[in-house]
Amino acid sequence: MQPNNFIQTLKPYIPIAHKIWEIQDQSNIIKLDWNESTLPPSPKVFSALQHALQNDKLHWYPNTKNQKLLNLLSTYTELPNECIEIFASSDCVHEFILQVFGTAGESVCIIAPTYDNFRSSAQGRGLETMFFYTDESGHINWETLDSFLESNQPNMLYLCNPNNPTGTLHDIASLQTLISRYVNTLFIIDEAYYEFCGISIAKRAQNTENLIVTRTFSKAFGLASFRIGYCLSTPQNIAALNRLRNPKNIPHFSQIAAIAALEDIAYMQAYVKEVLEARGEFLKALDSMQGFRAYRSQANFIFLQCDKVDELCVFLESNNIFIRNYTHILPNHCRISIGTKEQMQEVVKSLQIFCKQDMPK
Repeated sequence: MQPNNFIQTLKPYIPIAHKIWEIQDQSNIIKLDWNESTLPPSPKVFSALQHALQNDKLHWYPNTKNQKLLNLLSTYTELPNECIEIFASSDCVHEFILQVFGTAGESVCIIAPTYDNFRSSAQGRGLETMFFYTDESGHINWETLDSFLESNQPNMLYLCNPNNPTGTLHDIASLQTLISRYVNTLFIIDEAYYEFCGISIAKRAQNTENLIVTRTFSKAFGLASFRIGYCLSTPQNIAALNRLRNPKNIPHFSQIAAIAALEDIAYMQAYVKEVLEARGEFLKALDSMQGFRAYRSQANFIFLQCDKVDELCVFLESNNIFIRNYTHILPNHCRISIGTKEQMQEVVKSLQIFCKQDMPK
């Protein structure tokens, strides 16, 4: 059997190399390649999971409408329960949005460069992708984007905010103006890194029919392996997604972990504070080195331009530091997730050694 025509011609999303999982002793690895938390989740998560292992009915399917989790998310997002839905990761939310609101042959505008998995998901469903590129600093020219949307009239627009990989935080007021103007375009705003900037368009989602906000527990909350996320939109859009969504596909332990994480917001906030301080120190260190151009980020990573990215990645891997080579998207670029101050100090030491090795004798 042959896959459908869309899949046959699809350029797949390129994940990180699998090498890190093949290393037996992972105790000294600093994993900075996929923007996960570099620390374990809240201790309350471990306690809740242990209790669930011993007491819950693991032979049952998971809770299909976890009111406790929805109530906690309602408090956290300041939106009513009917404007929230839980999915098995924000990637999964994107796939459902494309399937429910998109039709093969329709168009999706992607603000690029950005998270490439969305492009792959859209093209794999037969949607045509068009790209609007930010400037060299990662910022949007809003007047130019307005003209682009006027000319092309896409059915959907995807924007990651703060953007991955540049870390740029795009202006909410300018974004809202476009959402109000292009009511026939569904704006999908990916806020995977919201916790690191604290700025969101989510409060407008309740009453804005052409807006869906997606978020994840994989970053600031440290639950990447649990694959759980959620979206925020009007009750009508949530109801449409639920016409297709299989409600028993959110694993029980993922729900337990998310509840425990939301019950310990202070732990998450302390981690975010540590990351932001570490990011500031790391940027200062980069500014003192030659050969690097760092984008100013509002997320838990730094996008870096370097003439010898391949050599840099290999060198850091030899020191058990894994970063994201981004040359498949932009030549001479890589992305480094930000961990704790101590972890980033180790990265700085390795970068300094790399720079010295690269200097002419």
